[in-house]
Amino acid sequence: MKKNILSEKITLFLYFILLSLIGSFLLSKSFAYKNGIPCNYIDALFTSVSAVCVTGLSTLSMDIYSRTGFIIIMLLIEFGGLGIITFVSFYIALPTKKVSIVNRKLIRDFFIDDIEYRPRRILKRILTYTLIIQLIGFILLMCGLYLAKDENFIFNALFISISAFCNAGFSTMNNSLSGFAGNKYILSVIMILIILGGIGFAVITNLVQKIKSFFYTKKEYISVHTKIVILTTLFLIITGAVYNFIFEFNYAFNNLPLPQKILNSLFQSITLRTAGFETLPQNKFAPPSTLLHIVFMFIGGSSGSIAGGVKTTTVFIAFLYAFNGDEEVNAVIYKKRQISAQIVNKSITIISRSFIILFCSIFLLALAENVKLTNGTFSSIDIIFECTSAFATVGLSRGITGELNFAAKIIIILTMFIGRTGVFAMALKINKSKNSLNTVSYPKETVMVG
Repeated sequence: MKKNILSEKITLFLYFILLSLIGSFLLSKSFAYKNGIPCNYIDALFTSVSAVCVTGLSTLSMDIYSRTGFIIIMLLIEFGGLGIITFVSFYIALPTKKVSIVNRKLIRDFFIDDIEYRPRRILKRILTYTLIIQLIGFILLMCGLYLAKDENFIFNALFISISAFCNAGFSTMNNSLSGFAGNKYILSVIMILIILGGIGFAVITNLVQKIKSFFYTKKEYISVHTKIVILTTLFLIITGAVYNFIFEFNYAFNNLPLPQKILNSLFQSITLRTAGFETLPQNKFAPPSTLLHIVFMFIGGSSGSIAGGVKTTTVFIAFLYAFNGDEEVNAVIYKKRQISAQIVNKSITIISRSFIILFCSIFLLALAENVKLTNGTFSSIDIIFECTSAFATVGLSRGITGELNFAAKIIIILTMFIGRTGVFAMALKINKSKNSLNTVSYPKETVMVG
């Protein structure tokens, strides 16, 4: 059993590694660039990993890529964003394959209901929702870009639709979405795509089934998971938007008219939690706002989604336990439902491990860029922001990505990869059997904490 789990766990990592290497090979060729001059391999690898990990960070300007280069990046985003689902779908679709316990556990991280009985139907539903949402987004963006007189409105709409739903943050424009800072229609479509990609497939399905229940006699209830996701998502969006509007009114948004200040306050609040699109340079925001943005990036999207970060539900459960938990049973009560000790422990473990990994990344990047930190080219907050963005697969930067040295690029590449695959690695964690836990008993000891 252990051998099978380990084998499939390694296969999972190999999927991302192989996809990144194939992408870097293609992006290191002349046909990927307008001028026909290929970039250094490290930059090609950086972009490839960023696309596969749906991050959006890039050491190169986006306007240097040819149509072929953009198609390569777009495919990497799609296969990276849906990598786990497409991989497992192909694996279990084979006639001779049974749905193993590992694959069931893996899919459960994307979809919490009925996995024991309908795994294939669930996977088909996820892929169907993805294609439908991206198609609708493509059509709406195509209309918006056409009205905005974009010459490449068809391809740009397709690229941005996929990138937005996968929370990748890549854009075909050099300055991300700064050219659409005042376009309410285009930004609204992108915000909806980002939210749908970040709330998770279980939530989407639960809401769809609830809407369908109005037309049928069968009742459908909103799950506790869906309620938590919607509550935390709305809270973070509204809190971030209000904060940005008030405290950046005369700073980052100083030159914008009032309607655009409101629009961009909302867009910034939504995009910084894993999407990575920007309508304004991040280094324009005041230091207190940047610190809050770092916290939002660390939280990220919701469990079971394409988004990164430690996830909204994880933070919600940990927060609830910290201030309203039952220490005796190590569980929390929410909406007259008990959330098990196992979920509480997992939430605390994910946050703790993520914080340790992020701290190590920040420290190593600071060492690698010590000279630039010393002479003032980079600031400490730039380093923290960059690492958090990479780990949470956000893709926003305060303008230092293109100036990173070789060692720093490697650190960010590893940070993006760990941030993307770490949650899945924990989902495949081997749990000790009940027998192994019961056969050995150790004496208890008290340790003073706090």
